[in-house]
Amino acid sequence: MNLIEIMLMAFASCFDAFAVSVSYKTSGIAFPLRSVIVMTLIHGLAMVFALFAADAVLPFPPETCIVIGAVLIIAIGALGIIKPLLSSADKKLGGAISSRSKLLALFIDETKADCDCSKVLSVKECIPLSFAVASDACAVGICVGPSLNTQNKLLTSISTLIVCFILILIGRLLGDGIHKKLGNKFNLSYIQGSFLLLLGLYMLIGK
Repeated sequence: MNLIEIMLMAFASCFDAFAVSVSYKTSGIAFPLRSVIVMTLIHGLAMVFALFAADAVLPFPPETCIVIGAVLIIAIGALGIIKPLLSSADKKLGGAISSRSKLLALFIDETKADCDCSKVLSVKECIPLSFAVASDACAVGICVGPSLNTQNKLLTSISTLIVCFILILIGRLLGDGIHKKLGNKFNLSYIQGSFLLLLGLYMLIGK
């Protein structure tokens, strides 16, 4: 895997974190630097775990792991596409869907992680959100891990940390601008879901 492919994998695994940071800022919720660091570290650790654990945990050849990872990425992408539809249905039903579980509520609207409605995402609130967001990194790591040597695994992990941190910061800035012009009407779920869906299909077809 060359550097461009490694950076693409890092970007793909961090796009969800970027979308979340945009979503929070467009909703007028502060995303402090300490919470950015926590989300970045959890994202990086998820990638490290997936890259190095895939070989030990999954008793399959690299080709099969690519299929498993690609299917997971496609599933995450498909969920991202239908999320706005679920959110709309939930509002029409007066929160009947999201009230069934905290995890479901967080999936439908990630800003629900701000449990105390303080308009600030604290570190405590950021931790469960970060684990949910890191599912992208796990899927990508499972997909490419078995085919990488140790050096490339370390390079991918470091790239994920750097890219994740930068994308979240960009998301905060972009979200601020969108919030001032459009309020909280902007939604990245369709773009995020479509990107992951296409990436998963590419990995599945080009394996």
